Parts: sequence; structure tokens; C-alpha cells
Amino acid sequence: MSRAILSRSPVAAEPSPRSRSVRRRRLGRRDTGLGLLFLLPLFAGLLVFRFYAFGYNVWLSFTKAGAFGPPRWIGLDNFREMFTDELLGVALVNTFKYCAFIVPGVVVVSLLCATLMTYRFPGQSVFRAVIFLPAVALPTAMVFLFGWIFQTQYGIANAAIKAAGGSPVSWFGSATGVTVVVTVVVVFLSFSVPTIVLYAGMQDIPQDVYEAASLDGAGPVRRFFSITLPLLSPSLFFVVLTTIISTLKLFDVVYLLLPPDQPAAAKYGITAVYYYYQLAFYGVGQRGYASAVSILLFVIILAVSLVLFRLQRRLVHYGEDS
Repeated sequence: MSRAILSRSPVAAEPSPRSRSVRRRRLGRRDTGLGLLFLLPLFAGLLVFRFYAFGYNVWLSFTKAGAFGPPRWIGLDNFREMFTDELLGVALVNTFKYCAFIVPGVVVVSLLCATLMTYRFPGQSVFRAVIFLPAVALPTAMVFLFGWIFQTQYGIANAAIKAAGGSPVSWFGSATGVTVVVTVVVVFLSFSVPTIVLYAGMQDIPQDVYEAASLDGAGPVRRFFSITLPLLSPSLFFVVLTTIISTLKLFDVVYLLLPPDQPAAAKYGITAVYYYYQLAFYGVGQRGYASAVSILLFVIILAVSLVLFRLQRRLVHYGEDS
């Protein structure tokens, strides 16, 4: 009886390989569609605020655009004007000058802090918290704090100089003073994240390499320059590249730090982006020329990035797989 019942019960037929393949393709198309649906807001933002804005800015650089009225096509006149613009030359010189001081400062300070983080000592957790403090502090508040520290009459920096027997320094009255203040502020605000990047890169270096070097008689300094720096070159390359790009786009620190009532300080510290801001938002009828200045800055950043990636093949060591 049981055999008869079992023989009469329907047996579910297994799906064929073709039907399984069709079902997988349908599920794959559905998942792809859902993924694209979630990415649609991101693509829309990139299309409107990146690609369209960049294309419009390129077109605007070939026009004469004022605050009112439609832009008027003038061809390459804006780019020809750059060769005779003395203030643009000052802004570019200041920008490259900041790069020459800020980039080594960020690299040295972050490398030193990352090296100290690899050692164990009392108060290590407090030290790490202090290192990361500039990354979570309000940048505007920190800039105003440094502006008060370097204030000519009542600042702490000049008070310390007077206590040491020196004469007060007009920090915002000379090109050297403005360069020192801006460099100190930017390095302080920028070294936290590179420190974490370099510290993470140090953690990936195999410890047996250090042990082998120690057995061969290499001291801490020799191990640092012969092992740590070469194997840390990918992280160092990332830090140098991002710091150079951010310094070439420096604006907020200069805008907040330099006193608006001192034209000399603004001239000593003006950067390319700050000059673009003045042209685009304060210059009457110079939006087209401001766009041309932004295109020039884009070309400079692109050229610097290409040169660094070219040098990457010789200077950056990626281990045995490179």
C-alpha cells in the first residue's frame, strides 16, 4: 500500500540548466537595476554640479561676463590678459611659495608624529587624541585663534618675543611674516590625517624585516632611513600628492586670517583661488576672466599631478610585486 502511494505521489522535476541560467540573468538584471536606482542621485549630482558646471566654466572663460546681461564671446582675450596681469603673477608666486613650505612641513610633522605613535610610553592614548584634535576641531575657530596669537600688539607670540628680550614682529606687515603665519596655521590644520595614513602604512611593514636588520647591526636611525622610508613610500606619495593639491587650492585660511583692513597683508598672502574669488564675486564684469584663472589653476594642478605620477615609478616602492 505504501509503495503504491509513493509511486502515485508527484515528484518535483528539477529545473533544467537553461532555466536556471535564465533565472540568474533575471535576478542579475533586477539587482543591477536596483543598484543603478540607488546610484541615480549620485550620478545626477555629479552631472549637474561637476560635469555641467565644469563645462559651463570652460565656456565662460572665453566670454566677457558681468553681473548682469548675457555673456559675450571674446575668444582667447581672457587668456591673453593673464600674461600682463601682475596681481595674478603675485598670487601664483605666493601659491607656489606656500607649497614649498607647507608640503615639507606637513610631511615632516606627520612623519614624526606617526613614528612616535609606534612607540609605547605613558600617556600614549592622550598623545594620539591630541594628534587627531586638529582634524575634528572647527577650522574657522582655529584660524581665528592663531590670528589672535600672532596679533601684533596683544598676541601671545609677540609677548613671548618681548619676554625673551626681542622686539615685536609685525606678522601681517611683511611677506615673510604672512608666509610664516599661514604656513604654521595650515600645517597645524593639515597634519592629523596624514599622520594616520603614515601610521597605518608603518603598521603594514613586516616586523621580521626590522628583526633581520637588527641582527645585521643596523641601529634605529639606519632602520628608519633604509627600511621604513622605502617601504612607506606609497603612503608618503599619497600624502605629498594630496597636500600639494590642497595647498594649490588654498583659500579659507588666507581669507579668514589676513586682516581686510591691511591691503599689504592681502597682497602678501593672496593665492590663486583667493584671487579668483575676488574676480568672480567682487570684480565688475570679470566673471569670464575669473573662469579663465580657474582653468589655469586646473591645468597647473593637472600638470603637477601628472609629473608626480611620472616620478612615482622611480621613487615609490610597492614591494616585491612592483
